[in-house]
Amino acid sequence: MKNTRQIYKTYWKQLKLFIDDRGQDWTFPSFEGESEMVVKIGMPKLKVCLALIGADAKNPKNLIAAGFWLPDSKDSFDHLKANRMQIESKMGKLLEWDNIPGRKSSWVRVKTVMDLSNEKNWPSSFEWFAQNAEKIRDVCYNCLQSV
Repeated sequence: MKNTRQIYKTYWKQLKLFIDDRGQDWTFPSFEGESEMVVKIGMPKLKVCLALIGADAKNPKNLIAAGFWLPDSKDSFDHLKANRMQIESKMGKLLEWDNIPGRKSSWVRVKTVMDLSNEKNWPSSFEWFAQNAEKIRDVCYNCLQSV
């Protein structure tokens, strides 16, 4: 059985192939076998973090998340959060707002739960990432442009 790092590494490589096959403009960093990956999606300065949170005894399924990443910009996060209702309406779902005191970066995330223990389920998670990562990027970016 593969170790966790190898599973993450394989998963991210397969996601990259899926995205490349669709012709989407995503830039992936090297695959180090981590549970989170920050990718550039379409625009050079905008980054989205993709995350896989592994299953455990309490939760037999994996939590996956796509988040709009705001490095060193608490003012931008505050602007997004002030427009939370509008952003969540455009996303069509509630989001997680992460502005932990003492940290430089902030996140706005969309999450879902999927069973990724079987690789046959991976394509549906790839589709979820493809749709939600770009949507959260677009919604948050457009909101910030109105400042």
